[in-house]
Amino acid sequence: MKKFLVYWLPPIIWAALFFPLGNHYLSQPWIYRIVMNVLHFFWPHIAENTAGLIYVLVRKSFHFVEYAVLFFLLYRAMRQRREPRWKLSWAAWAAAVSVAYGLLDESLQRLVPGRNGSLIDWGVDTGGVLAAMLLIVAASGKKKRDLLHGSRPHWTRALFLKRPFDIILSSLGLILSSPLWLVFSFLIRIQDRGPVFYLQDRVGRGGRIFKAIKFRSMVKDAEKGRGAVQAVEHDPRVTRMGRILRGTAMDELPQLVNIFKGDMSFVGPRALRPEEKEARGDGQVVSMEAIPGYRERLAVRPGLTGLAQIYLPTDAPRRLKFRYDRLYIRRRSFWRDLGIIALSFWITFRGRWESRQKKI
Repeated sequence: MKKFLVYWLPPIIWAALFFPLGNHYLSQPWIYRIVMNVLHFFWPHIAENTAGLIYVLVRKSFHFVEYAVLFFLLYRAMRQRREPRWKLSWAAWAAAVSVAYGLLDESLQRLVPGRNGSLIDWGVDTGGVLAAMLLIVAASGKKKRDLLHGSRPHWTRALFLKRPFDIILSSLGLILSSPLWLVFSFLIRIQDRGPVFYLQDRVGRGGRIFKAIKFRSMVKDAEKGRGAVQAVEHDPRVTRMGRILRGTAMDELPQLVNIFKGDMSFVGPRALRPEEKEARGDGQVVSMEAIPGYRERLAVRPGLTGLAQIYLPTDAPRRLKFRYDRLYIRRRSFWRDLGIIALSFWITFRGRWESRQKKI
């Protein structure tokens, strides 16, 4: 009974309840009107054919998520906490059931007045399942080794959804947040005529350097003459628009691109800069690499949010933040990641990311 409730009930509920409801609401005319109104607001002279194509892409993106979630829930049920290895046969069975369910769904639509199922729609939707299966196949030949100890970490069995989840959620986030990109870009640009985006070198998994993309929240040439130093309370380098962006973490919205590329994950230790230093209260400046716990953080992808970012004030000492990062690495799981993401949305809603007090 416990296995049924934990592993098989979620895909059954998804297929029987959430999936049909999603298809029903995504076909409502008010969604079409909302998408069209947004498009015509930002692009008054957009061609109707182009607007129609964008609407189809937005609607289909949700269908990709519906099918992909069903695929992963089935794949998880078939594995049932077995040894942490990617098995192609499990993925093939999950893909076959998901594709068959999609064909059944399109067939049943023909019984609904005013709706016609389409093999083309079914083929496009189930493309999400095939894409998910390709991820499984691509990962099947990779060894999941701990970068520090050279052995397979015990928590990998709980994290087989992490990277596919990052891809699905980041792609969906990029589509849904596109209007915000336009608004923020306009406000940042008119503030001081400076660049909208800011590229930073960040340290990724295994010490690899990558370019992180952010909305610019500080004045131009903010680091000239002082290098990469963490912002402090009432930092004069932060612009008025930047304070809003940093308080809601919207300045890091472009990092969805980094997550989609695989440089980052949604949850993990904060990505540090190679030359970043910490300015202590006594005036001493310390390199990040000299702080205990720095090397352990390199075992995983850095995250857009994380345990330290949520439970510690923004100006907490790095030694304490690294302690939280190590705790997350030891105890992380896919379901704990979902909880951290939910708390992160709550902090964003309250605009308390820059708080020196408790954030939640």
